[in-house]
Amino acid sequence: LLPIGFMLISELLNDNIIDRKDLERLTKIPILGLIGKNYSGFSLLSKQSPKSSVYEGFRALRSNLNFLNPNQDKKVYLVTSSVSGEGKTYIAENLAIVFAKSGKKTLVIGADLRRPRIYADFGFENLKGISNHVLSDLPLFETILKSDIENLDVLISGPLPSNPSDALLTDTFVSMMEELKKIYDVIVLDTPPLGLVADALTLMRFSDINLYVVRQNYTKK
Repeated sequence: LLPIGFMLISELLNDNIIDRKDLERLTKIPILGLIGKNYSGFSLLSKQSPKSSVYEGFRALRSNLNFLNPNQDKKVYLVTSSVSGEGKTYIAENLAIVFAKSGKKTLVIGADLRRPRIYADFGFENLKGISNHVLSDLPLFETILKSDIENLDVLISGPLPSNPSDALLTDTFVSMMEELKKIYDVIVLDTPPLGLVADALTLMRFSDINLYVVRQNYTKK
């Protein structure tokens, strides 16, 4: 009885998401995909085996998004989560990679102007990006970087602005998003955590489908 009692108490006190059933019990939002743990040591799929289970997980996610969007008229996917560390940037950049691998002209945007990370994962310096274009009138074409993955471009945050929220509300940012929609087949937005700041809510005006990332044994119920 003692081990059983201990396990029951542990289960009652555990307020983390453990499995898919927890999500189905807590929300009616559909689950689009499950990504397994990445043991490869690489953040980007381009450096992993195409036959790996993680790669297959992202392919399944891409297929489910295509099923939601059969006419391919919705092209902007926004990725957010509750707090830092849940894997939203990891999901955003690798979702962009699998779309690019399928032949889509793809852009991944590091729209987290507070704690950017995408530039480092792709091997760039955070010198020119969104903040330069929006706040310093640097031409848009000078801020877009070519990755070493075919069909994939990267737009990083650039130097951190003093007021990130205001930068996302400018007319220049709105015009930038409209222009990018004309150029690319797929745009993936990596945003700050929704549970900490309101930037993701601001950016949802530009997105067609919003993805909310939950991490097993990390995200709180």
